[in-house]
Amino acid sequence: MLLRASAEVAVGYLYVKVFEHIMHQYVLHGLGKNKESVWSFHFHDHHKAATKHGMLDPAYFEPWWLNPSRAKEVGSLVGGVALHLPLAKKYPFFVATVALGAANYYHKHKKSHMDPEWAWENMQNHVKHHLLDQDAYWGVTSGWVDRLMGTAPEMSPEEWDESQQFYMRRYYETKEKAQEAAKERYKEHKEKFMGSLEGLTDKLYSFFERK
Repeated sequence: MLLRASAEVAVGYLYVKVFEHIMHQYVLHGLGKNKESVWSFHFHDHHKAATKHGMLDPAYFEPWWLNPSRAKEVGSLVGGVALHLPLAKKYPFFVATVALGAANYYHKHKKSHMDPEWAWENMQNHVKHHLLDQDAYWGVTSGWVDRLMGTAPEMSPEEWDESQQFYMRRYYETKEKAQEAAKERYKEHKEKFMGSLEGLTDKLYSFFERK
């Protein structure tokens, strides 16, 4: 039992890292570059914000259910885990590892775009992807798949230090305005959400009144 559980966890871990790499490269970027695609939020919203603000994405200062891009991200993660649930009865530890992998991805990805200083220290592969080469470094929580696949170009310590100084300066220069803009968008999205909720409530009330 212990051996099987360990094997499922190990396979699940490897699977999550490879899936993360493939999903990022071929779906979020491959399909997402098309503005009409449901996946366009990643490339056209998220990448644009992270580049503009030195890794910071102000969308993460809003509740995910009020921000369209973040809602799609959360929905994709939940949907991805849900697709594996039919396997839970036979491979419970594999599915549990997939679910934990999705939660780990969400936590680290969110933190890296709310705290760029932390990202430069702890999410270097992802920082390189956003700020140095958006056509490489596909792994978000780990870079070993990129190294294995040859999608992690070498960079000298000097290049890394120069890039960090440049983008951290950009982050500090834009941080305050970005946070203020996020607060304004939060108000707008909240008002829109409440308006939609009130409209739905009115429709339901009218429907039951006719009954």
